[in-house]
Amino acid sequence: MSIIKHTLPLSAAAIVLTVASIAGPSYLQTQSAAASTSAVAETPAAETPTAAETPAAPEAQTPTEAPTDAASQTDIFNPRPVARTPEQLLQLLGERIKAKDIEGIIALHEPEAAIVDWDLSVIRGHEAIRNFYVGWFNLNPELTVNARQTVATGGWRGWDGVVRQRTASIMGDYSLAQDGTAGGPRVSFTGNFCDTVEEQLDGTWLYVLDNPYPPHGGGTPAAASHH
Repeated sequence: MSIIKHTLPLSAAAIVLTVASIAGPSYLQTQSAAASTSAVAETPAAETPTAAETPAAPEAQTPTEAPTDAASQTDIFNPRPVARTPEQLLQLLGERIKAKDIEGIIALHEPEAAIVDWDLSVIRGHEAIRNFYVGWFNLNPELTVNARQTVATGGWRGWDGVVRQRTASIMGDYSLAQDGTAGGPRVSFTGNFCDTVEEQLDGTWLYVLDNPYPPHGGGTPAAASHH
C-alpha cells in the first residue's frame, strides 16, 4: 500500500499562521480542549457486563460424607483380625468354627495347607479345605480346644536381631459333639491334636497343618469328621 503525503500550499499555511497569531493563546486553548473532547467522545467506553453476562460465583460445595454402610466400613476400616502369635491363631480358628465362617477359616490357612481327616487321609489346599468345612458344618459341631504346649522354632534372624518366618507346633486336647452321620444320634468324644503353623513375612501366623489325629499309642482314631 502506498502512503500519500498531503501538504498545504504555502499560501494556506500562511493564512493559518496569521489566524492563530490574531486569535492568540485563548483560541489555541479552545481548539485544544475541543479536540480533547472529540477524542474522548470517539473513544469507546469500557463495556460493563450485565448481570446476565456476569459469570455466577461457584456454589460452595458441601463435603461428601463418609459412607455409613456398616458392611463397607467393616471391609475398609476393620478388616478381619489376624494372628500375631500361634496362640491367637488357634483362638481365631475356634471362633470362626463356632461362627461357621468358612471364608474366615480359609483366611487362616496358607494356600497349600492341609488337614488330616478322621481316616488319616490328607485334605490339601484352600478349595479342598473349603469343601471339607461345608460338609462338616452340616453336622452342627460344637468344639472345645485346650492348648497344652506351643513350641516356636526355626526361621532366620534379620539385621535387626528379630527372628522371622518361624514354625510352631501347637499341641493339646479337645472335646467335640456333633450330629451323627446318615441321620444318626448326636455323638461326642475327646482327642488330642498337634497342629503346625508358620509365621509369615508380615509377622502374622497361618496354618500349615491341622492335625486332630496324631499317632499315639498305636491305636486307630475313632471315626469322626473333624477334631
